[in-house]
Amino acid sequence: MSHPWVKYTLLFFLLVCLQVWLFNEIHLFGLATPLLYIYFIIKLPADMNRNLVMMLAALIGLTIDLFSFTLGINMLASVFTGFFRFYFLKLFSPRDIFESYAPAFSTFGKALFMRYAALTTLLHQVVLFVTESFSLFEPVSLLLRIGSSFILTLLMIYAFESITFKGTKK
Repeated sequence: MSHPWVKYTLLFFLLVCLQVWLFNEIHLFGLATPLLYIYFIIKLPADMNRNLVMMLAALIGLTIDLFSFTLGINMLASVFTGFFRFYFLKLFSPRDIFESYAPAFSTFGKALFMRYAALTTLLHQVVLFVTESFSLFEPVSLLLRIGSSFILTLLMIYAFESITFKGTKK
């Protein structure tokens, strides 16, 4: 059995490569861009040290920023999301889980996991796009970008989780 860090390292590199080389090039209707790298923060183990979660969130955000030539916007949104992740897990995790776990369909169930992923993704999208626009002068355009990217990202998270869930089913 492999060490869990191997799985998270591979997930990190897979999501960074997909984001940089594929998803950053997608602009559905000129608005929606899937930001699937947030899935890495969502999938980190629940019992992981909060400082380590924020460091890993900063690392994935910084990596995306370096390849995307953005000035720390993804890092800011990722760290902000990593900070609130602990509270979202407390809000959505089932009360009957006592051992350490990683958020997934198998541990939360589909509905609870998707609620947790939706709130985490929405927070990330709002921070990212508000910071990117640096203004609230075009609120309709901003809301359309946030909403469409949120929906597209959430659909991709559902697809990714479905693939891994089917792969781990007994």
